[in-house]
Amino acid sequence: MGKRVINMFIPIFCIVLLSSSGESRILDELTLVNSIGFDISESGDKIIGVICNPIFQKDAPPKNNVLSAKAELKKSILQVIQEKSANPIATGSLEILLFGKELTKQKGILDLIDPFTRDPRIGTAMKMAIVDGNVREFMEGNYGVRGNAFFIKWTIDTAVNHGNLPKTNFHRFLVDFHSHGKSPYVPIIKKERENKIKIIGVGFIRFGKLVHQISMEEAYFFKLLTDKYSRGWHDVEIDGYKASIQNINTKRKFELTKSSPPYEVTVKIHLKGVINEYTGIMINNKALGKLETKFEEEIKKRSLELINVFKEKDIDPIGFGRFIKSEDRKFNYQKWRDDYYKNLTVKVDVHVDIDEVGIVE
Repeated sequence: MGKRVINMFIPIFCIVLLSSSGESRILDELTLVNSIGFDISESGDKIIGVICNPIFQKDAPPKNNVLSAKAELKKSILQVIQEKSANPIATGSLEILLFGKELTKQKGILDLIDPFTRDPRIGTAMKMAIVDGNVREFMEGNYGVRGNAFFIKWTIDTAVNHGNLPKTNFHRFLVDFHSHGKSPYVPIIKKERENKIKIIGVGFIRFGKLVHQISMEEAYFFKLLTDKYSRGWHDVEIDGYKASIQNINTKRKFELTKSSPPYEVTVKIHLKGVINEYTGIMINNKALGKLETKFEEEIKKRSLELINVFKEKDIDPIGFGRFIKSEDRKFNYQKWRDDYYKNLTVKVDVHVDIDEVGIVE
């Protein structure tokens, strides 16, 4: 009863203040940036910075206000954009960082993300993504009733929770980048229409630059290898029919089966799934057994193909080095990079259980 009385006296109107370095500011006097993008100029000698802030309107979705500027010094871009904004720029509500694909390949992103790692107002759950295309054109789209930043973040979260994208955010990127024995990765997104975007793959970063990317179909197998618990979708074909399988509970475990160089790691994957769609007439026990065996073989084959490509590209996004380091006190990271990773033997042990059959066409 006491709490109810207190709540009744809470004012229904308030003035929102943001604090930075001991300075209080009124919300209406700030440009609240919720997404920032970086791209490279056509000449390749300048960095283009783009910010997007929502302008809230009565009885209408927020308007996405986009500003951009060019600068030679990467860290000065926000100051250059500030000159075009009537109000001070505030990044405390930043939801996503975007980087042009060509910029990430040619120049890298380390200098660009450095100021955000030092800003205590930036949340570690903020998302990062690489844009396949022009960053400003991407940010100028209209992607939902709650603004572009929220829609992009929601798209990434949905792909992680219900699709083939492995877990990803700013904090995970920094942890992977700064830890020995694991390479960071970032989703790659593209503008399809004025009101639609699509995650088209996963990009892998080495020394701050994009060195390799995979499709979302390949990302399904990468997710099985990198996330301890994962969900996703994949189509498997048997006897000329296709089955769409959703894994509802997948567990992944590493075992160090040879603890001295050349190391050997066994990846154990246990997948429980359901068939959501099947193009045949009926799935009997025999067909179900064949489907499970075919799926196990495909997971093993595709996973080993990915691992071999990662070794060729000298990247370790699965984190074998970090795992072996936790198991071997004598682990030498320099030797791992120079020799041990190339000669690492990986075995994949897969067990698939399909418990339910859903829609049958």
